[in-house]
Amino acid sequence: MATIDFSIAIQHTPAYADRRRWVESMVKKLRAEEPTLRLEVIKDKEREGSWPTYLRTLQAASGASHHLMLNDDLSLCKDFVASVREVIQARPNALISLYTNSPVVFTARRRRESWIQNTGVEGAAVIWPTTLIAEFIEWQSVHIAPDFPFEDVRVSMWLYKTSKPAFATVPSLIQHLGWGASLVGLNARSKVASWYVGDNKSALGIDWLQGRRSPARHTMLIRPEWWQHFQA
Repeated sequence: MATIDFSIAIQHTPAYADRRRWVESMVKKLRAEEPTLRLEVIKDKEREGSWPTYLRTLQAASGASHHLMLNDDLSLCKDFVASVREVIQARPNALISLYTNSPVVFTARRRRESWIQNTGVEGAAVIWPTTLIAEFIEWQSVHIAPDFPFEDVRVSMWLYKTSKPAFATVPSLIQHLGWGASLVGLNARSKVASWYVGDNKSALGIDWLQGRRSPARHTMLIRPEWWQHFQA
């Protein structure tokens, strides 16, 4: 089995002390697990906003087959890097969220399955096959108004309009720490993982083949007012 080569980029707004602490902790953990990991922190020093910084973070893919985008307000499970490789091995051709707060997780858990299929992405931690990045960037530049601020919705619109499936791991490999401090005003207590592996628990050994063929499905809501920023 070939070794999966992937890069990681963290989208970071360094103006906030809590986010600086979270990023420092994430980088320390990632470097401890794999010192030679392709890892960059993309900082929004000029307060350009979430979407422009996301775009730069996406473009930081460094020639690997896959690129993992991380927000700066996360906690990571034990053996995170090796676990990500196992996840990619199971679904190398699709976008994969390592986080979801979908209630469909509990259906998958009852069925002892390791996936849900989603019509969009929850963008705290998303694995991109790098072959899809240029397509997405070009598509959104044509079809979505440049001032639309929500990157997750941009990606979800692209997936929907191009009939591409996306998937989320069950359980989540990260936890969302900043649910009450959204940079785009989308605060909610519900914005935590429905089921998280745990900071001190490993995701190694999870059978990512369970539920791969016919996973439980979640439909992501794209609000009507968001579609007003779409241009056919």
